[in-house]
Amino acid sequence: MDVKDMAFVAGLVLGCLIIVSVCWVWVRRQVLGMGGGLLSFFGVVLVGLSVWSSASVEVSADGFRAEFEQLEKQVESVALRSQKISDEVRVVADANMAMSREIKVAAENIDVNKAQFLQLTSALQDKRVFSGAQTRSISDPIRNAPVIDKRALEVRIQRLDNR
Repeated sequence: MDVKDMAFVAGLVLGCLIIVSVCWVWVRRQVLGMGGGLLSFFGVVLVGLSVWSSASVEVSADGFRAEFEQLEKQVESVALRSQKISDEVRVVADANMAMSREIKVAAENIDVNKAQFLQLTSALQDKRVFSGAQTRSISDPIRNAPVIDKRALEVRIQRLDNR
């Protein structure tokens, strides 16, 4: 930020603060007086000089033309930052979608693996590889493991996608 930009911002901020302070006193006490008039004048001068220092006004036979250099720079800067943020949001949304798909696949794999493990323990019990107590000690924790509610998972993923 160069000196011209700092002077622009300082003049604009100070001028606005002066005007706001005069307005605040007027709203609170309905008193303007000589000091309020002078403060209002200097606030308007500071704001005006800040805005008009970067302005180019031209009146000719072709018409009226006004350019606000500082305002145009700021608008371009805001547009550029907005585009960058939009791109970042798009990247995060894509990552969120990919993660949602992976979570769904993992949930399905957990159910399949649980069913396959229970079939394996049942087959081992049928072939009498382990005793009944050993088979139960292996299969009961899997059987009692929490089940993933796919509908609730889908609803939560949709909520995240809609953000």
